[in-house]
Amino acid sequence: MNITTIIELENREVENLAGGKLVFAEERIDENIVETCVECFQEIGTNEKILTDDAMQRVFEKLKEDGIIPGEVVEFSFEMPSCGQLRKKSETSFDIPQKVILSFMS
Repeated sequence: MNITTIIELENREVENLAGGKLVFAEERIDENIVETCVECFQEIGTNEKILTDDAMQRVFEKLKEDGIIPGEVVEFSFEMPSCGQLRKKSETSFDIPQKVILSFMS
C-alpha cells in the first residue's frame, strides 16, 4: 500500500526553506484579469536566480533534515502558486497566490 502525504506551505515558508524569494511573472489578460506565474527564485542577498526545481529540491531536503519527511523518501512532486487568473481586487493591486503544495509517497 502506498500512502500519499501532502504538505501545504505558505510562500514565506517556502522562501525561508529554499533560501530565496519567489519571483512572479505577470501578464495582463485584460483590465480585470492578470495571469501570475512563478518564474523562479532569487537567492537571498544576491541577484542570482535559482531554478524552481532546484529551489524545491532544497525545500524537500530541508524538510527531510527536520524529520517532517521520512529519510527513505527520495521522490516528490510540487505545485507552485502559478498561472492562476486573478480578478482585480482594487485599482492598483492583485492577489498573489499564497500556497505551495509538496507531496510524496511512502
